[in-house]
Amino acid sequence: MDINKMRFIGRHIIKNNKPYFSYSGCGFVFAIKPTSYPYSFTLSLDSELREHDTQYIAIYINDKFHSKEKLLSGNNKITISLDKKQKEVEIRVIKVNETYVSSIYLDDIILNNASLTQVKPSNKPLIGFFGDSLTCGFGLLDYQKPEFSMEGEDFTKDYAYLTCSKLNVDYTVIARSGISVAIKIYVDLLFKEIYDTVDMYDKCEIEKNLDYAVINLGTNDNGAYYAVVKEEDQEKAKQSFFDEYLNLIKTIIKDNPHVKLILCHSMVHNDDTIIKPIERVKEYIDSHYSNKCSILVFKPNGDGGAGHPYYTAHEENAKLLVDAINKLEKNSL
Repeated sequence: MDINKMRFIGRHIIKNNKPYFSYSGCGFVFAIKPTSYPYSFTLSLDSELREHDTQYIAIYINDKFHSKEKLLSGNNKITISLDKKQKEVEIRVIKVNETYVSSIYLDDIILNNASLTQVKPSNKPLIGFFGDSLTCGFGLLDYQKPEFSMEGEDFTKDYAYLTCSKLNVDYTVIARSGISVAIKIYVDLLFKEIYDTVDMYDKCEIEKNLDYAVINLGTNDNGAYYAVVKEEDQEKAKQSFFDEYLNLIKTIIKDNPHVKLILCHSMVHNDDTIIKPIERVKEYIDSHYSNKCSILVFKPNGDGGAGHPYYTAHEENAKLLVDAINKLEKNSL
């Protein structure tokens, strides 16, 4: 396996001498050509699991969905047989579950009657998604189920993936369920602490070439505001959210000076606790930076698992995001 012939999707690092993937939607692309027929490839993947017994990957062949494969803890070998007489086949592998419950090492790609060929580098625009469970695809296949399941989470049916597929652009995702910008409730980390990591903990080289940044954060802060903030501390909490949200945007711009920004909210119900500060952040960006910036109000839905949006709502909101990006691009010309 020659990783120099491959192309990687989203963030990855070499860890334990193997390509390592953790955030939702990350993965890799490789191409093979047959030396005789039939031919096949086998993915050898080391699966790390936390709290659950399985995770999933999606496999695409020549940009068409081929299969969704279950990985158990430990080493997994998945063999795909091919018999079509094609000169070259491109395979894309996408990690569909999120970082806090799963990670994957690419141990090897084993070829039978085939050889690895060079994948061309991508020259597509790049969108960075900064988010929480809404961006991970939490519960989108679990209609009105009260709990989370690995089967019910699928990034390839999430608004972020659908948006990029429609626009034919590349993406990178930094997202973790339960993450807050400023007001902790579900996890002990704030978003700024995972910003420059590949898995919430391991540091990595961050993107410095984002064309767009889509920030869909604040829902957990909104919930935490009512659950954990004392009445006498509420104004301070709102100001803290504004400060930390603005600092995140400043950091993204610092790392990507020409990035265009879309500040999203209300994929599930949000109120003025976070909506007003986000609007203030846009006003600040408009008056202090030349970067194009817009606000996108999603249509809320709670029909998926644990009150999260169902996959049909992700489809609807992906259309809104596509329109927002196209409008922002048009206004930038």
